[in-house]
Amino acid sequence: MGVLSIEPMDLEGPLHWALPPSKSHMIRWMVLAAQSSGTVALHFSQEPGRDVSSMAECLKALGAVIECNDSEWVISGVGRDGFKTPVSTLNCGNSGTTARFLMAMAAGMSETVEIDGDDSLRGRDMSVIAGVLRDLGCSVSRDTLPLTVAGPLESGTTVVDLSSSSQALSAMLLAAPRFPSSVTLETVGRSVSRGYYEMSFEIAENCGSQNRFSEDVNEIVPWEVTVPKAVMMPTEDSLLPIAMLISELHGASLELEIGGETSPVIVGLASQSAVLDLRDESDLICPAAALMAIGNGGRIIGAAHSRGKESDRIGSTVYLLRTFGMDAEATEDGLDIPGNQSPSRPEIPVDSHQDHRLAMTAMALASSCGGVVSEPEICAVSDPGFIPRLLGLGD
Repeated sequence: MGVLSIEPMDLEGPLHWALPPSKSHMIRWMVLAAQSSGTVALHFSQEPGRDVSSMAECLKALGAVIECNDSEWVISGVGRDGFKTPVSTLNCGNSGTTARFLMAMAAGMSETVEIDGDDSLRGRDMSVIAGVLRDLGCSVSRDTLPLTVAGPLESGTTVVDLSSSSQALSAMLLAAPRFPSSVTLETVGRSVSRGYYEMSFEIAENCGSQNRFSEDVNEIVPWEVTVPKAVMMPTEDSLLPIAMLISELHGASLELEIGGETSPVIVGLASQSAVLDLRDESDLICPAAALMAIGNGGRIIGAAHSRGKESDRIGSTVYLLRTFGMDAEATEDGLDIPGNQSPSRPEIPVDSHQDHRLAMTAMALASSCGGVVSEPEICAVSDPGFIPRLLGLGD
């Protein structure tokens, strides 16, 4: 286990900051392109995260051809031949999205596929997508990794609970081109992370899908995937609050490279809203809580589902703030955070809990007061350039 020691940095603005490509967009485009008979070039400016690379390696094992260059990845699909049975276990690394999408894709095949990941991913719950696949006639060995999926799935109706994650719905939609028949998904629960399934339906539509989201019942019909010649990837704007935190800690302005629209939640965070609802953006909880702590304080709500991420992000965020001499109280669905706090150097190394967003938030705080962060390499899951970019601000 590595550690990174960061001494307090004296930063003056403007701070130039770039964001990596959106891993959610890239993974979805790769999944559909791999099922097509065509070729698409995905363009971007910064290095994609390790989660994206994990999906790329798995798709290669299924027969897709992926050429990775500095500013573009070119994906050629398997066409009418379909996916081949992988000769070894599909390793999803740290990516829950990759694992759930691959489970649904394996359900469209007739051979048993084994799926695994790192220690952190092995602790995450796969029961929702596993239950959906079992209801449709597949054999799924376990509700956590490592597991096996044996298809093919059968036509039928099942229930998808959207109250903890929307990934099962996205997985079934994006794997549908290789399904032997249509399936019907009845959605229940107060949906969270709605932007992600909306993204899935939009990208699928851009690739020829006639499936449209319905609040109650979704009939998912297979289709022949068609892909454009090239697509520009938006940036990973869920990492923007970490750059905002660095800016606020040092009282320095930011110069940002952003490719995409800024979400209303991030706008609310920038304007120091007293209540921040993370129903659809629970990934922001760590840096958002730190920003509120050094600002006017406030309350985070709607984030109960963040407990099922790479770490229990409600509990780990409280841990992080307290390690830096600040405070917050966990609630049922979020945090109560006093304002006007200042971070102080931790007396012990900060445990990143194998959570890239927790680790990056810890490093941002350490840039102000100093500190040692464990497993810094986990940042590469979403942003391989984060550490050199942060340390380079002091040059």
